[in-house]
Amino acid sequence: MDKDDKVYSRVKCENCGYIFVAPYPEDSICRKCKKFSANLFEFINGKGNYLKKIEPKEFEITPSKDIKGTKKKKNSKIPKKIIFYGIVSKERIQIYYSDKNYEYILELISNLDFIATSTLSGTLDKMLIIFESEEDLEKENLIARFFEKNGIIHILIGNLSDKDSDWVFNQVSMFLNDLLQKNNINPKKELSIGEKSEISIKMNKFLNYIEKEIELKVKFQNPNFNYIDNWLRVDYFGLSSESVGVISLLLDKENNLKFDEQKHTEPESEISISEDEKEKKEEEIIEFKESVLTAKIEAILAIILGNMKGYPRWISIKSSFQKYRYLSFQKLENQFFSYYITEGNIEKLNSLELFFNIHLKDAVSKKFTGSLKVFNELKKRIRKALKAILDRIFH
Repeated sequence: MDKDDKVYSRVKCENCGYIFVAPYPEDSICRKCKKFSANLFEFINGKGNYLKKIEPKEFEITPSKDIKGTKKKKNSKIPKKIIFYGIVSKERIQIYYSDKNYEYILELISNLDFIATSTLSGTLDKMLIIFESEEDLEKENLIARFFEKNGIIHILIGNLSDKDSDWVFNQVSMFLNDLLQKNNINPKKELSIGEKSEISIKMNKFLNYIEKEIELKVKFQNPNFNYIDNWLRVDYFGLSSESVGVISLLLDKENNLKFDEQKHTEPESEISISEDEKEKKEEEIIEFKESVLTAKIEAILAIILGNMKGYPRWISIKSSFQKYRYLSFQKLENQFFSYYITEGNIEKLNSLELFFNIHLKDAVSKKFTGSLKVFNELKKRIRKALKAILDRIFH
């Protein structure tokens, strides 16, 4: 590289004008402005490589010697590191998705964000997705991670660690912010076809940069949680069949879950009511809250089952420092799903589900026929059984 030495030593950051000199940063991040530099990336990896469409990379397996009877070269696919990337605003404006087949996930994010902020008083954190193959009944676990900045929610599904995901989120959010400002695009209002196209083209190129910069991690990685709690408390339990709710049980007595109170449920101050009437009023309020919460979760479940070849095992919502709430799903027999809203340590989920599954075993052994009699009785039995669990906490 003798004749090109002078050129190589004058690689300029297109963001701030900083001049790179050897040794060059392998992640192509400018030392001055801390942004990704396409110019440096081109220099390190070869001009034009970043323009290729993002597809699963392939490699060839070639025998070291020519052995008689061996087959021709075989192609084997390496799993992509970024399987899906999506961006949606808090106003439910869909800004970008990397794969048309997963466009529905942006609507799912908006519904999950509504529950996370309005009911669970936190922000979306992570989601464990179980993808199922109908052909060989194999299951694949993938982690979806969420990131919110300036009223815009990012989702990343892929084979990445928390650390790598955070790096991707930071780079993409800075790139998107610059892109929106340069093109005078308001993400809080419905985007035009031209604006969507402009964002899609440039985001695809940028994600291709990012894809090449991340160390390949093909194995599923457990998310990093730093728990304060060593227990899991259940605040809500539901059971559904084909997106039809059959049990809705609100257990929260501490008002951990937030609801907008309806005016008609408030007792009239001038009228004294009996204890029986007061108890009836309270039951009506609980039933109203149960129906609201069930409707929200069933809407999420309907989107998932209608589009996804699998389901989310749990969604974590960060409520405060090292404190988490969860919306979890469990697939049962005969197209039944149980779901829970909990708080604490997700590693205790199996203990909680074991308790409920013992009671649900007979009810889900046959397909739902439309009658709720069995499930209404089961709801009462579960509520009674939970009284033996101190503070509804599982270890």
